[in-house]
Amino acid sequence: MSDRCQIPGVSVRVLFVPLAAAGHYYAMVPLAWALRAAGHDVRVVGEPATLGMIERSGLTALPVAGSSGVMTNIRMSVDALRQETGKSLADFGDLESMPPDVRQRFKELRREAFAGTAASMADELVHFAHYWRPNLVVTDPVMFAGPLVAAVAGVPVVRHLSGPLLPTAGRSLGDGLPVERWPASLRALFDRFGAEARPDPMTATVDPCPPMLMTTAPPNRIGMRYVPYNGSGAMPGWLRRPATRPRVCVSWSMSNTASSGDRNYPAAVISAALRDRGMDVVVTVKESDRANLGRVPDGVRVASELPLQLVVPSCAAAVNHGGGGTSLTVVTHGVPQVMTPQDPAHVVHAERISAVGAGVAHRTRPIDVAAIADAVESMVSDDRWRTAARKVQEDNSSQPSPLEAVRELENLVTAGSIR
Repeated sequence: MSDRCQIPGVSVRVLFVPLAAAGHYYAMVPLAWALRAAGHDVRVVGEPATLGMIERSGLTALPVAGSSGVMTNIRMSVDALRQETGKSLADFGDLESMPPDVRQRFKELRREAFAGTAASMADELVHFAHYWRPNLVVTDPVMFAGPLVAAVAGVPVVRHLSGPLLPTAGRSLGDGLPVERWPASLRALFDRFGAEARPDPMTATVDPCPPMLMTTAPPNRIGMRYVPYNGSGAMPGWLRRPATRPRVCVSWSMSNTASSGDRNYPAAVISAALRDRGMDVVVTVKESDRANLGRVPDGVRVASELPLQLVVPSCAAAVNHGGGGTSLTVVTHGVPQVMTPQDPAHVVHAERISAVGAGVAHRTRPIDVAAIADAVESMVSDDRWRTAARKVQEDNSSQPSPLEAVRELENLVTAGSIR
């Protein structure tokens, strides 16, 4: 495929609308970089909590000060579920294990959370779109301000995934769910701006999931190699030397446990168990989560704000919550992992990686620390785990580069004619 720009002399204006969660935004960064490298103009919508990470990624943030915060809305929906059922989301684990009435209520709560986020930023984004006139919108699947702005601007909108497509694909909000089943507030929002609400408004889907891990292929898929990016940072001296013992990276974000309705932070106890098994343990945390870690056992290294993609290549195994960005960063470096999913999406990620032999999903409640340590010991001593992870790594490397995905997006804009 030629690297020559399909739209010579024209700078395409692309508006990114990410979910305000690091794993979801980080998955978009390589494509945004590729667009900039190809000569296009990029703006990234940023809720207050995400402005810093957008700026540190080297991209231009578009602050949306009026947003109520999608993660806040999600936590409120999880809290409501716990109050109504007496169980946290992590207690259920996945949608299939929920009683039908609880599952329906959970879906309604999540849809209302996403609708509320869209409403909170709509006015600012539509105003900006009238001024900047984007040629393309790239959005997280649950950020419905993206399709709204694209409809108002009359331009293509592309869904950007951050992990394997969920089993609900084709029948969820914004992905096939009939408009009459949308939250009334979201339908009213589209009506207010004179935008057509469609069951699936997406022109295409950018999918960085390695084919081996896919549940199914989305329609109009633009495949793209997963390029691990977990933030910027400097490589410390201890990472420039080989580990003298099997190194295990334990990564956990409080935002994941909080969004599942669980207030426990198990990284410290897991790390202690692995240290007792003779492992060189590295715990990666956000600075804001450092206090949640509590007392760190002797012999455990805590790396605050150190990008995961710098640590993982030196590891024999990893332990994490199974989030898309975290688990794909690990497996596409050819490292096996133990995952303890806290959310229905995490369950899908963990089960797909487990299915190809590159990891183990532990879904026991409470978390079985001894079983996690046993699984890590197996991964360190048995080469079949790393062999399986390396197959996924090779599968990922065979996918088109972000630059090739840019060419596909250029063609979409060309087909619709540049406004």
